[in-house]
Amino acid sequence: MKYFTPFRPGQHDYEYAKRALEAGLTGFEAVYRESYETPEVHLQYVEDLQNLKKNLDAAFSVHAPIRDIHLGSLNRRVRDVAIEEIRGSLRFARMFGASLVVVHPAPGIAGIPGASSKVERPQKSEGGDLERQEELMVRAVKDLADYAPDLLIGLENLVYPHEMYRSAEELAELIKKVNRSNVGLTLDVGHAVNCGHDPADFFNLLGDSVFHVHLHDNDGVIDQHLPLGQGIIDYVAVIQSLKRMDYQGVVNLEFSLDDPDRYCDYLHEFR
Repeated sequence: MKYFTPFRPGQHDYEYAKRALEAGLTGFEAVYRESYETPEVHLQYVEDLQNLKKNLDAAFSVHAPIRDIHLGSLNRRVRDVAIEEIRGSLRFARMFGASLVVVHPAPGIAGIPGASSKVERPQKSEGGDLERQEELMVRAVKDLADYAPDLLIGLENLVYPHEMYRSAEELAELIKKVNRSNVGLTLDVGHAVNCGHDPADFFNLLGDSVFHVHLHDNDGVIDQHLPLGQGIIDYVAVIQSLKRMDYQGVVNLEFSLDDPDRYCDYLHEFR
């Protein structure tokens, strides 16, 4: 397994990354935010990532934008813009030799309440809007997979009450419908627990389709992205499950530490 942590514009710098790598991490999950940042901020971020690649031999994955992105929008103009944003993420990933791009298969809404829901959403809607939305989203993901056959796309299990694709069964069915070899699951362990699902169910049902893992902690109710050990998640059991699967992908420790030297403490627990 390889262990990453996020590297975000305006939040992390070269020295932070250098110390994180010295602590035992092998890379970072970058974020594609060109349309959300000023050109100056974006260009500086690109330069920072290039320096990490060139000078420290860091590896990368990329998280595509999530806010205001709706690949299944019934409005074709909105949908076209969303697809182009994800294509931008794929091109961005190629700039640094990233192995995978994480994509949310449902719309992101700014200001959504922090509490998640264990109540399952209806799977059908009056007039067939939900069904049409899923059809359009599946078509969009197929097109994105074909646009970048050299990259893996990890569809992330989601968490909020307005979102579908939260259970292992939903993600397995979605990946089956997309039917592309470079499309699989980014398992967000914290999201699964918030929604009342056992992370082991995702491993058991999806197996080799688990391409990527986000690991962080929470109180079982709110998606807090806490450092491991500050919530209720049995993260060591998750790592042991991955070892039994002979998982060779990335585990992204999706939280930040004030002291990046402390990442070595978690890696020591995983050995």
